[in-house]
Amino acid sequence: YPDHRHHGGTPQAQKTAVVRQKIMSKGKLALGVAAGLFAAYMFAAPYITVYQIKSAAENNDATTLSEYIDFPSLRQSYKGQITAMLEKDMAENEEMKNNPFAKAGAALGGRMVEQMVDAYVTPARIVELISSEKPALEPRQSSIQSSGNATSSNRKAFADASLSYESLDKFVINVEYDGVNIEDWILRRQGLFGWKITNIVFLPAYAGVE
Repeated sequence: YPDHRHHGGTPQAQKTAVVRQKIMSKGKLALGVAAGLFAAYMFAAPYITVYQIKSAAENNDATTLSEYIDFPSLRQSYKGQITAMLEKDMAENEEMKNNPFAKAGAALGGRMVEQMVDAYVTPARIVELISSEKPALEPRQSSIQSSGNATSSNRKAFADASLSYESLDKFVINVEYDGVNIEDWILRRQGLFGWKITNIVFLPAYAGVE
């Protein structure tokens, strides 16, 4: 009988080894393709979310839009920014500095801000904001004049926005109006592929907060 021990085994064993090697190679290739698609989808996920948000706003679909918004976080953001604006204005107002009722007024103002924000931050209002008929916070007159006497009636849904990652779990929509960056919409990762709006930062040109 022929001795195959020193020649890589029997022909059948050699064929089996070759088939096994091909299967392993194809498996590695498929795994590599799957990993690449997974990474590509992870990267594209916030861009897809922004497209869905924009489509929902353009279709006036507040129900769909609400799926992409973290309302508790967004309300907290609004409250913080408006409170900062009020405190800044009070600090710059000499009459308020010397007014003994200023602290009581500030406490009352805080409650009013909370009620106003709760009423304002709703799916329907966010649709209006993204549809961009008006900036959410009234701009300071000096900022408008310096940007070329702009009016806010012509803004489109994220028409002049730039999109970028700030970190693996943070994505930003930089909204410009007449060449001025006025708002940053912050999205945070929810799980592997989900993203939600958690914050809208009104920048100094429009929010009046430095």
